[in-house]
Amino acid sequence: MQNESWLVKKNRVWAIRFFKDKHPDEDGTKYIRVHYASCRLRFLHGITPHVQLHKSEKLTYENARDLWRSLVDTEWEVSKEPLWETS
Repeated sequence: MQNESWLVKKNRVWAIRFFKDKHPDEDGTKYIRVHYASCRLRFLHGITPHVQLHKSEKLTYENARDLWRSLVDTEWEVSKEPLWETS
């Protein structure tokens, strides 16, 4: 998995951002942050305004990889560009 990756649902209403933490946790584990977002006007191919973040979670690399694979096998596709502004 790259430092940052994006998935968008084929209907383009939902998207997920996966990104690696820059620093390991206290126990030395590096986690993947996963952010779930929607856009009622649908995600564009590139930066989209009016995005609403819904949920964030911290997953181990293995769990994030399994989630990614399971989503790509269903109704999600990889976005080659970021879908919303991040800081």
